[in-house]
Amino acid sequence: MNLRKEISSFFSLLKAADYSKGFRFALAAVLPLLVTGYFDRLSIGIPMAVGVLLSSPSDVPGSIRRRVIGVSFSVLIAVVGSLLAGYAAVNSFFFVPVLIILMFSFSMISVYGFRASLISFSGLFAVVLSLANVTAENSVLERALLIGAGGLWYLGLTALLHYLNRKRETDQLLSEAFDLTADYLEVRNRFFKSPPSEADEIQKELVSLQTLLNEKHETLRELLISGRRNFGRSGVVRRKLLIFMDLVDILELGMANPVKNDKMQQLFKNHKERLELVVEWNSLMAEELRKIGRIWKQEKNDLTLEKLAAHRQKVWKNFSDFEKEADLPKERETLLVYRNLLVFKDRQNQKINSIRRLLHEYVDKKDFKLNPQEAVKFLSTQDYDLKTFQDNLDIKSPIFRHSLRLTVVLVVGFFIGRIFEFQNSYWILLTTLVIMRPGYALTRDRYKQRLYGTLIGGAIAVTIVLLVQNKTVYGIFAIITLVLAFSMIQKNYKTAAAFITLNVVFVYSLLRPDVLDVIKFRMLDTLVGAVLAFLGNKFLWPTWEYHTIHNYIQDSIKANVAFLKEIESYYVDRSTSASAYRLARKKAFLAIGDLNAAFQRMAQEPKSGEELSETFRMVSLNQEFLNSAASLGTFIRSQATTKASSHFLTYMRAIQENLKQTQNSIEVQQQDLEAADNYYRELYQALVDQRMNEKAEGKEAISEELRSQLQEVQLVNEQLKWLHEWSLNIKELQKSTKV
Repeated sequence: MNLRKEISSFFSLLKAADYSKGFRFALAAVLPLLVTGYFDRLSIGIPMAVGVLLSSPSDVPGSIRRRVIGVSFSVLIAVVGSLLAGYAAVNSFFFVPVLIILMFSFSMISVYGFRASLISFSGLFAVVLSLANVTAENSVLERALLIGAGGLWYLGLTALLHYLNRKRETDQLLSEAFDLTADYLEVRNRFFKSPPSEADEIQKELVSLQTLLNEKHETLRELLISGRRNFGRSGVVRRKLLIFMDLVDILELGMANPVKNDKMQQLFKNHKERLELVVEWNSLMAEELRKIGRIWKQEKNDLTLEKLAAHRQKVWKNFSDFEKEADLPKERETLLVYRNLLVFKDRQNQKINSIRRLLHEYVDKKDFKLNPQEAVKFLSTQDYDLKTFQDNLDIKSPIFRHSLRLTVVLVVGFFIGRIFEFQNSYWILLTTLVIMRPGYALTRDRYKQRLYGTLIGGAIAVTIVLLVQNKTVYGIFAIITLVLAFSMIQKNYKTAAAFITLNVVFVYSLLRPDVLDVIKFRMLDTLVGAVLAFLGNKFLWPTWEYHTIHNYIQDSIKANVAFLKEIESYYVDRSTSASAYRLARKKAFLAIGDLNAAFQRMAQEPKSGEELSETFRMVSLNQEFLNSAASLGTFIRSQATTKASSHFLTYMRAIQENLKQTQNSIEVQQQDLEAADNYYRELYQALVDQRMNEKAEGKEAISEELRSQLQEVQLVNEQLKWLHEWSLNIKELQKSTKV
């Protein structure tokens, strides 16, 4: 374990929006305890604090509407779960069948997406906590109603704090998105410097970063679009939306490359110093993005672009010198590739300048038109119809299998606790509940993190209890650890588990003298619950990622085809809506992110070894295809291009047919492709001959029109051949393998 990295991660989390959520939760949970404790009515305060605990999981970043709905349903399901389980818990004979029905039913709610899975967790949590019987003096009905009151109190508090500090969450997410985009540019730089043998590792890092960026972008879209009642009239939110759109464009430009990375290194093997200038330019842009991120964090406003502007001039001066010194026609392709690369980087530079202007003053973009109907299309929606639930009542459904598995393991945990008379047997169920996930890899990670966190927390707790015997100190530590635990539960579960253990110990130390026994039983219960969760996920109807990853592959291919169609439409007709292009791009980005996440889970499974290399190749092919499509789309959108030829459409049709696995005649397609390839080769040669004639006539400087046409032919032809090659590889790989 890298201690320095863990400490750095800990302090960065304290500055994040998750810390404010932890503070909000602690405030909501502690206030009822303080008030009711003052009036000696803790029997009211404790179930209200439990209500806060049960309603808070679904309070995740997003629009206030979705958050209110999520927390409201969490309150409702917590009350229902507490009532039914509370009445059934009186008799074990009745409790077991009720436990089975409730656990399975609540688990199945997860079919409706991420927020629904958190609502589901609230219901499951409520059922397990009904075994704790924390306030025996209250009836089941009173306890359930007080839990509901606590949940409503938390809902009111979180809504109030949202309106008092509504911009903080968006600013924090924007800051994180700027930092991640800077990371992406810096990792991308390594393609220019590293040998081809390291390409796969670099690609893995890039796709992982893109997955994280996709998550940030999705939340930001929801906050910036669905949170606005009058779209387009709020200057502040509109400005943030424009900045966000520029940031997404910077990511697309970061993916773009005029030629393959191996060909790039081959072309520039005698001009490595020129690529070094591009690498430095990329690093400077990454540095500026980090500075912008610090501005959003309100740490310091040190955004100065003088160094960036000076380096931009240096790079273009270097290109001018290269243009004069190049050994033509031998180095003509290198010269064109270099210019196209600089065009991409220059466009990124412009986007950063645009963000800088928007930071200091609102600059309206007249070409930016996005009405409310178009804006809603950018939001990811979830179908909440009954058919979705019915479709998942199938053993092939991962959620169904998880619900069945979780129910069986929880029932087994319940009987183990009763048979062996564990002091707090419900801790076994709680541990199992928080560890078990639909997939093996996620459960294994949680299993390790929970054990490590509990051991670390237990060791620290023993040390503090032996050194300090002061209940006031315990109370202060209980509140601090509560805030920290809920701040980190989403980002760093191992650290969160340590703070949860500390919090439990400090709370019990206020109530009971035998706190060392509490620590001992806490460790034992956690170990039993964790082992049950791990074994259950491995042996009870396991859901292996390598069985389902082909669905993610198909979704990625489908999204790439749709993105390619929009690029084609934009090239053919410039009046095509830019929103349609951005929407197709967003879906392609999300699809490749989902595919990468599925592959990462698959890589951690014990049975995936045989297909792992083939699957990684498929993931890489889809990512490279998307990079090439982004390169083509970026160039077409940012440059004045000629009219798309029929040969361009031939290439596009062939690429899309390969990806769709069509049964068209390969012979006819091959003839068309050869004609298209000949067309671009002859067009390129004709432009080169025209340039040679210009030089023969004494025109040393190339005309802008001819230069632009040469750039277009070089880049478009290169990307079309690249896209076709990737599409063929994808097609052949799918035919020859199980993926």
